[in-house]
Amino acid sequence: MKKDFLLEIGCENIPSGYIEGALNQLENLFSRFMEEERIPYESLLVTGTPNRLIVHIEGLAAKQESVEERIIGPPAGIALTPDGGYTKAAEGFAKSQGVPVEKISCVTTEKGEYIAIVKRVRGKLAGSLLKARIPAIIDSIRFPKVMKWDSSGQRFARPIRWMIALFGDSVMKVELSGGLGAGRRTRLSPFFEESIEVGSIARYFELMEEHGIILDDEVRRSRVLSMARKAAGGSGGVLVEDEALVHIVANLLESPIPLVGEFDPAFLKLPREVIVTALKSHQRYFSVSDESGELKPVFVAFADGIKKNRKEIIKGYERVLQARLADAEFYYREDTAKSLEKLSEKLNGIVWLERLGTLAQKAQRIERLGHYIIEQADRGGGEIWENLSRAARLAKADLASEMVKDGKEFTLLQGYIGREYAKVAGEAREVAEAIFEHYLPRFAGDVIPSTDTGAILAVADKTDTVVGCFIIGLEPTGSQDPYALRRQSVGLLRILIEKRLPVPISGLIETSMSFFVDEGIIDPSEAEGHTISSKVRQFIEGRLNVILREDGYDYDLVQAVLSAPWEFPFAPGEMVHKLQSMRRGGELLPFVLAMKRIINILPKDMKEPVSYSEGIDMLRALVKKDEGRLGFSSDLFEGQSESDLYGEASKNAGVLIKLIDNKEFNGIFSTIPRIVPAVDGYFDAVLVNCDDEAVRVNRHRFLSSLRTAFGIFCDFSVVAGE
Repeated sequence: MKKDFLLEIGCENIPSGYIEGALNQLENLFSRFMEEERIPYESLLVTGTPNRLIVHIEGLAAKQESVEERIIGPPAGIALTPDGGYTKAAEGFAKSQGVPVEKISCVTTEKGEYIAIVKRVRGKLAGSLLKARIPAIIDSIRFPKVMKWDSSGQRFARPIRWMIALFGDSVMKVELSGGLGAGRRTRLSPFFEESIEVGSIARYFELMEEHGIILDDEVRRSRVLSMARKAAGGSGGVLVEDEALVHIVANLLESPIPLVGEFDPAFLKLPREVIVTALKSHQRYFSVSDESGELKPVFVAFADGIKKNRKEIIKGYERVLQARLADAEFYYREDTAKSLEKLSEKLNGIVWLERLGTLAQKAQRIERLGHYIIEQADRGGGEIWENLSRAARLAKADLASEMVKDGKEFTLLQGYIGREYAKVAGEAREVAEAIFEHYLPRFAGDVIPSTDTGAILAVADKTDTVVGCFIIGLEPTGSQDPYALRRQSVGLLRILIEKRLPVPISGLIETSMSFFVDEGIIDPSEAEGHTISSKVRQFIEGRLNVILREDGYDYDLVQAVLSAPWEFPFAPGEMVHKLQSMRRGGELLPFVLAMKRIINILPKDMKEPVSYSEGIDMLRALVKKDEGRLGFSSDLFEGQSESDLYGEASKNAGVLIKLIDNKEFNGIFSTIPRIVPAVDGYFDAVLVNCDDEAVRVNRHRFLSSLRTAFGIFCDFSVVAGE
């Protein structure tokens, strides 16, 4: 007979950030337990609030499923006599398993013939198995931090004060390692008022609903958002919506009650995000704006299950917020009384990272690297050069401000505060925006800088961070990435790709390295060895691989393009896009097969990796038919097909050079396939490995020049299935 099961773990308030992880663990632990123990069930619901974690299993079988188990005995050669009888070994095996020898069968295993028996293992009672496992399941839940609250030694996120365990409508006698036993009494308030008896599982859920306790976290989030919108509208405003804050608030309470409070309108002179952050960061209040988006001196807060004293609670909320905003006003007044130059001078005394100098030195490096990027990208004239210099010198100034420094709640506003202070100081709009934008993108899916100055400064800053951390050995390992270098790398790649900035990645890394050499942070010999710069390039290339794979391109095509010596980060994506399109249209197979014919026939010593510059030199040599640089002689050609391929390669090399000069990489794989008919004609007519050594070597050199020239765009040997 099937029964339902309910477990409620009643706690003091569990921190908001712990709840989701605990619920996920509980769901995994119970589903794995029932799978391992072969206990059928219809549905599993795991949900909870800050005060209760709940497991509800419907249609739980009364017993485990019975199974047939095959038990292997001794080898047949030992257990069976020549005439098919049983030896003492077989009889002993049967006796140990409690079956007659007639139940023995012979089976073939990897090790040979063995005797075996099949036993039917009857299922145990599900209730007994659950009762034994529940304490271990609860003990195995992991939290960022745990606490002990009495001498029992029980550990949990917060003290466990009560527990319900019902199997059907009967109490399951479960006892935790700390000695707390399960019963049928729950508490309806986070303030731990008198407990109430739960007659049945159905009645438990009725009680929760009757008292406004929302168990489902998704429903709770939806209710918090709708209540906040309604409360904001009731105050004559519009809710400033914040999905993260909704999530936090929903996990801070189980019976949400919205409250509307006010603050002094004089505080509206502060920058918008300072007010929003003051409300959100510690107080978990929602901001309210008017129809135009301007903040109103109103907030929406929540209390948990209150029935009285609302006015007093609102006054308390307002009093605490008044202190927060007064602090912010003081910081703002103190900071804006100084010039940004004065704040930036303080960067000389702030160490960025040990061994990597001060924030002032970082600002100087990113200014120089920004100038390098401007030169390479050929963006703007003297104005962008001056804007970038100014923005770079002021970009980190807000880190020395009262508002941002020392890890206060406003620290997360770095960049934003810098922009607001720059506006107050009368800096050019492009400079002010670049101060904010150089931190973009801040997270996956965030926007990239809108201004050229901001984009270039962001690439310079992120490159300086990645290279610097690699210099002092802080590269990510496994899941550890304390300085967010993966995010920084993805950010700089996104900017270079989406802005199509033609900045060579190797040059960017090596130029950044040179500035650390100039400051004496790294020895010139280490930089010249290219070990660090190679590691940085491989790391950034790995991030580019992730970006392209997430864009939906086939693994082998991404790998083929990235295995070639690419330089401009936007180029691989444009080339992979074309290859993917060719594969969908059935055009890739003949193209790749032709290119592989060139590669496969070459001797091993002619298959060494080539650099981007070597490939470009070879393309230019093909265009000019400079056989001194190409390394072969057309005088040794013996057939028309050799001259035809040479002519086609030279003609299309010229097209490729123009595409490269114009940074039009999406046309690369529309051009190279034009030589395919000539390649096929060449191999149909020419015996490359002929007996004449001079001719054979000349043909190898000719094909090697084609591999070098056309292979800088794609490693065709990596393309699968073609």
